[in-house]
Amino acid sequence: MALLAPAAALAAAAPFVVPALAGATPAPAARAAVQIDDRQQVLDAVADQITQGFSESDRARIPGFADIVVDPDHNRLRLYWKGTPPERVRRILAHLPSGVTAEVTPARYSKAELHAARTKLLRGRSSMNLRIAGVAAPVHITSIAPAVDGSGLEVGYDSTAGRANSPMAVTEENVSRRVAAATDRLVGLHTVAIHRLQSVDLASRQHDRSPWTGASALSNPTGGICSGSFSVKNAAGGYMLMSAYHCGSAAGGRWTTWWGGDLVGTTDASQRSAQDDVVGIKPASQWTRGWLYDGPASRTDGYAKPVVGWGHNNVGDYVCTDGANGGVHCGVRIAQTDIGVTGPNHVYRPDVDLAYATSATPGGVAAINGDSGGPVFASVRNHTADEARGMITALDRTVTCPPAYNRDTVLDGHRRTPWCVAGVYYVPIGQTLHDMHWTLVTG
Repeated sequence: MALLAPAAALAAAAPFVVPALAGATPAPAARAAVQIDDRQQVLDAVADQITQGFSESDRARIPGFADIVVDPDHNRLRLYWKGTPPERVRRILAHLPSGVTAEVTPARYSKAELHAARTKLLRGRSSMNLRIAGVAAPVHITSIAPAVDGSGLEVGYDSTAGRANSPMAVTEENVSRRVAAATDRLVGLHTVAIHRLQSVDLASRQHDRSPWTGASALSNPTGGICSGSFSVKNAAGGYMLMSAYHCGSAAGGRWTTWWGGDLVGTTDASQRSAQDDVVGIKPASQWTRGWLYDGPASRTDGYAKPVVGWGHNNVGDYVCTDGANGGVHCGVRIAQTDIGVTGPNHVYRPDVDLAYATSATPGGVAAINGDSGGPVFASVRNHTADEARGMITALDRTVTCPPAYNRDTVLDGHRRTPWCVAGVYYVPIGQTLHDMHWTLVTG
């Protein structure tokens, strides 16, 4: 895969507060957020130097590299490496920007070794099922990720169906131990089994118009609600709006505005990827723009921010999610990159990142149902612009909705209560742009 060049250095990011959601921000808190964002921008630049601009997955091409973690709260980097880092990396670490500290921690395995092991748990383009003693039905592998510290593979599994018909003595702890033992044998290295239900595709701002804007509410080809994402140009120079493959992959499928039902465009058969969970919507007007709607989903004044470029993702980064149904949620922190996850459509998505809400995220909510296809970004230039980071593909870890969301809403023609999640999986934008031969449209 070719090297991917992220956006040029940007001014200070601001990933914490969305004033429209959280109310007015005290000046000290705002200053602290800007300081953290300044530090994250510097740390990410150093990380890009160390990883040579490779995408999150392609960093496996760096011999010995396991992972890198940025910590903007404490202005430091932690690098996990098998063996001794090369002279190139040692020079970078010896000449860090003022105030930045770094440490190198030995890793048991390199990312390349963990990638090779991960393929042994796949059957074609899907993760396999396991037969585990004492569990009636096959145990399904739901995710496979290199451990951030390079200690082995983290294997997510779902045994819910099998355990329902199994002896009561088969506890989750027993199942985890048996799954780990089975995957250890299959891949030939250390694995940790984590009970993780199969990811759920998020499918649900109201009435957009051309030139189409990202994070708009769309009625997908099946009549459900999903989110528009970033504006891109295809290899021929045509404008398109990104959304999720699982929202409407059929060629020629019609996408309309959620309010009013105006035609936005159709699914372009040649511009879609199940593995990246992305479709290009070919707009009837032939125009999109490099802006994203911002604020809560209920905001109707057209408030939006320009997209000024894109960047790679690092463990520890703070990002914002932006969905048509949930609005903007910031202070969401990346927990892992380079995960392989299987969606409920049974398509294995090999290059996915995972981020969770933090104490800085209002309500502890990273997204709600209906945010599929929505953009993930880092807020930059002191809250005035966005840097593209990826597109929401699925969710992890449901939570109780705070009062602001806990009320019935009409979705898909039916009245139901929204449900909220603390974690989101998203496909990194650099991977999508590379695989689809697209270029990002900026504002």
